[in-house]
Amino acid sequence: MLNVLRWMFLCLIAFLLLSGTALAGVFLYALEDEPLVPRSAPANHSTVADGKAFVKRIKLEVETAGEDGATLAVSEEELDRLAQIASHTFKWLDTDFDIDGSVVDARASVQVPANPVGGYLNLGARMRSSTDGVRIDRLFMGPLSCSGRWLLPLAAKLADLVMLEERASKILAGVNAVDIDGDSVFLTVSPPPDMKAQLKQAVRTLQAYRLPLGEARRVSHYYDLLVAVAARGNGRSQSLSEYLTPVIAAAATRSVRGSAVAENRAVIWALAIFFSNGGFEALVGQLVSSERSLVRSPYDVTLAARQDLMAHFLSSAAIALASQQGISIAAGEFKELLDSGSGGSGFSFADLAADRAGVQFVARATAGETEARQLQEQLLANAGEAGFFPDVSGLVEGLSDEQFRQRYGEVDSPRYLQQIELIDLRIGRAPIYHNTREGSAR
Repeated sequence: MLNVLRWMFLCLIAFLLLSGTALAGVFLYALEDEPLVPRSAPANHSTVADGKAFVKRIKLEVETAGEDGATLAVSEEELDRLAQIASHTFKWLDTDFDIDGSVVDARASVQVPANPVGGYLNLGARMRSSTDGVRIDRLFMGPLSCSGRWLLPLAAKLADLVMLEERASKILAGVNAVDIDGDSVFLTVSPPPDMKAQLKQAVRTLQAYRLPLGEARRVSHYYDLLVAVAARGNGRSQSLSEYLTPVIAAAATRSVRGSAVAENRAVIWALAIFFSNGGFEALVGQLVSSERSLVRSPYDVTLAARQDLMAHFLSSAAIALASQQGISIAAGEFKELLDSGSGGSGFSFADLAADRAGVQFVARATAGETEARQLQEQLLANAGEAGFFPDVSGLVEGLSDEQFRQRYGEVDSPRYLQQIELIDLRIGRAPIYHNTREGSAR
């Protein structure tokens, strides 16, 4: 019996090795030298505003659908704007859509690390009109193609397994038909009555899987410390450094017998949740509210004597902690691009400096155990804002869209990138970066 088990185990290992080798071979064969999708134009404030309006419209139409469901209209222009935002956010990705009245072609070019085979993985999917739900007709990967009818059902089933309930399958089944007409796609949907609750629960379930063990207890510990600091403030205006210093001191003490990265991460989440009055729990779930009641934070906590810069710093730090660093920097740019449009506060390089400082703070605080402990030591040795926040004096603010274009053009222009280099240089002067390779280079 033992020999049979050994034989079965060896066969399983051999199968996995062969499968992995075959998949790697297919991947390498599909790589190509040139991208299928050219680099899109940089996103501007109108691109971001239109994308936001599109998402809000679809959300509202789905949530207000009656018993007969609803018909959602999506144009090629709207899809292209979303693709433009995606390409701006993910620098290694370019996507586009083509609707010709009978089919929808979605294409993507993924830039891969340098290798002797090819620099791009070109992907495509083709969808046709259907009276029995949404179906992908063909899939393309480089020179290879196959039927794509299995993709969405398989993805939904895998999501169901992760969430332990058939949530994804129910949502997919809510799309009854797809009609392609001209340059638009019309989706006939009949979402389940509890669609909103289903989506929220699905998000919570997925969030729970990515939370490290004991995260809620760690975050709640620092949240309690922040509440105590606020109680001692006696209503006076305070700098964020007056909150950051004591919680970092506690993190340094707890890191002696634990992980400095884990403690720093918990500190950042506690700060973001406390000063957003629980708003940032939407990113990772109920880290604090599952353990204790939330407390309203004081309003007049600042950086560089400005409450808005404190909010920018913590918002970008929280986004950076929940996603990739590139997404966080782009998110800060999008906020400033939106502000440069009509009704906004105007484009502000000071706000953008706070955004980028928040991202860099997280990168340093969680880069590794050595870096995490060095950050704790530097912050305690350099109490005050100058220890972690850049000088924002002289940075241009309040630019309208027209003024921004006249001075800087687009966000990839040399003049704009020169301002970003100046901001990053100022950030790099903060003591917490002096032991980093990036900080030394500056």
